[in-house]
Amino acid sequence: MIPGSPATAGLRRQLIELGESARTGALHVGGRPGGVLYLVAGRIVYAETPASPGLGDRLVASGRVAAATWQAMLAEGRGAHRVGRLLLRDGAIGQNELALRVVAAIADATHELMQSAEAPVRFVAGERHWLGPVDGAGLSALGHLTARRLRVGPSRDARFPGPAARPPTMTHSGCD
Repeated sequence: MIPGSPATAGLRRQLIELGESARTGALHVGGRPGGVLYLVAGRIVYAETPASPGLGDRLVASGRVAAATWQAMLAEGRGAHRVGRLLLRDGAIGQNELALRVVAAIADATHELMQSAEAPVRFVAGERHWLGPVDGAGLSALGHLTARRLRVGPSRDARFPGPAARPPTMTHSGCD
């Protein structure tokens, strides 16, 4: 089960249905904070909301990727849905670190969306995210992460900082 507020029951139900039917597309979540969950074959591959930092914000804020580099890769790869591939191709980040940072962005955004006071949903089949293919988090793993955050709370567990907190800096060890 994916936990959340009573208002997100429809969102949780829709996520479970999309996961079980292996759908691909974007689940747009209305209300506050609002956001989008992107799925490929029923798996969440990216999630975004104004209430939590996205991948670019995390990479730039941590100093892992220069702002100019991020903007150049975003400009080059956005339309072709291949920003993730460009980050890897140009050596800006390793594959394992990219996957970990994407999962962190998914977990934070999903946590915020599940706390919504209202969460009307609309699924757009086939809609893809600009990041492109990167291993995502399965719905069951995401439910576990969200459940832990609801039990522990972001302010009491340093591994799950709140949306205003900076993500920990990860260094590249060459083990990707």
